[in-house]
Amino acid sequence: MRDRRGVAALEMALLAPVLLLLVTATVDVVRYVSISLTLNRTAANVSDIATQFDKLRAGMTVVKGNEVGVLFLAATEVAQPLDLMAGGQVIVSSVANMGQGSRVMWQQQAGTGSAASHLGAAGGAAKLPPGFTQQPGDNAIFTELFYRFTPYLLSGPWLGNAGTSTTLYASAVYQPRLGTLTTLETGP
Repeated sequence: MRDRRGVAALEMALLAPVLLLLVTATVDVVRYVSISLTLNRTAANVSDIATQFDKLRAGMTVVKGNEVGVLFLAATEVAQPLDLMAGGQVIVSSVANMGQGSRVMWQQQAGTGSAASHLGAAGGAAKLPPGFTQQPGDNAIFTELFYRFTPYLLSGPWLGNAGTSTTLYASAVYQPRLGTLTTLETGP
């Protein structure tokens, strides 16, 4: 008969790295889902807030309360505990069909990212999401969020930096309720 002492310790020694890997991967998946949900909620809230104004003013400094900067302050608060402005970018765009196809009427952005809007640049033809159409006279406010996500599991130097950060994207679209919001007011 063979001596079986120490088999459990050997099995645990072999399984411990696998269990640690699974726990770390689970943490990464939970963080990824949580951040994705936060970004989606933030995009929806920012678009919702924007469409409650009858007109918006250009400017990041909030003086009268109807500046576009209010939207970025809201994004920062809704996205807590994420540091959205340091780890990503928020782009708010007005897209309207004034009878000659959908165009990006204006676009404002804040944050440290350098991502370009999926809709295109202000003044140009809008690249609308699949299945989204606008009839002449329609207007919509799009909010796009970009956020750099770095997983714990694949970001270590022990894996050769195989898991550098990836950019998560979320967007939302709402129709203005009180005005067209096709232009940003300027001046005092």
